[in-house]
Amino acid sequence: MDRPLYQLEEVSRCFGAARALDRCSFSIPAGRVTGIAGPNGSGKSTLLSLLAFVERPDEGRVLFEGREEHPFSPAVRHRVTLMPQTPFLLDRSVFDNVRYGLSLKKETTDVADKVGRALARVGLDFDAFSRRRRHELSGGEAQRVALAARLVLDPEVLILDEPTASVDAASSFLIHQAILAFAAQPGKTVILTSHDAAWLDSVSDEILFFFRGRRVTEKMGLLLFGPFAKDPASGAWVAGTGQGTIALPEPPSADAVAAVPERCLRMGTEEGAHEAGFDAEVRETALEKGRTGARVTLIGAGFPLTLSCPPHQLPEPGRTVRVSYPLSSVQWL
Repeated sequence: MDRPLYQLEEVSRCFGAARALDRCSFSIPAGRVTGIAGPNGSGKSTLLSLLAFVERPDEGRVLFEGREEHPFSPAVRHRVTLMPQTPFLLDRSVFDNVRYGLSLKKETTDVADKVGRALARVGLDFDAFSRRRRHELSGGEAQRVALAARLVLDPEVLILDEPTASVDAASSFLIHQAILAFAAQPGKTVILTSHDAAWLDSVSDEILFFFRGRRVTEKMGLLLFGPFAKDPASGAWVAGTGQGTIALPEPPSADAVAAVPERCLRMGTEEGAHEAGFDAEVRETALEKGRTGARVTLIGAGFPLTLSCPPHQLPEPGRTVRVSYPLSSVQWL
């Protein structure tokens, strides 16, 4: 069995009394696209900073190819690159922004050609864009320039924090295609986050789910945040808004969060014995990477949820479907 590219051993990262990552141990393979999922505050951006060796953990070790590495280590400096959630562009031309990293590496051969090829990979024409300044770019164009500035470095590991946040649909598609093209090259690894569950599924080979600084071993299709209340009619515990409620076992504490694994959610069938159900509106559908399955994003009782289904059973966006699950499948995080 091949040795993993990354191994994290009891890694914690603290900011004051808060633990952004809490004793995390897991591995990430080489040559694949690994997605990192979880709600706000789950530690995703902090994790990416550690994997890019921008920060050090407060506890534990981050191993790269079996060796513990640190920020500015020569062994990883030009092999791993990070694009943060809000990438910064210099107040210079697009050409100067993309070639900046090459200048730091003291590369002087075929610079214009390398910049042109990097821009082309994100759908930007060299002649039309190379002389533009930062303020002449749309949000999606600026994000693609930032990605081109990483691709031109030809790293082994490309780490992307919310690469399609707040961009137009065309830019999201072009970024998606650029990531897949990069990952298809031999020896390339991509690690990325996105709040768009369907988009993340369409680009990732594997997804790691995090919650409150810890990895959750199962992929959760539904997260329910309190306050929870007892239904006066049935006496059952529920979560939800005026748009409906979702039945739950009794919560163990006031700040607990309920989670239902994706594998336990069923769409389009009425609930059976010892099951609960709710109506949900289909918001978005997409094919998974490899097109062997499909993803459905829904809203039920005010909560977002995602689940898988065969491509030939995809419901139309806007349709209301019934979602059911065993009450025993609810986990408290």
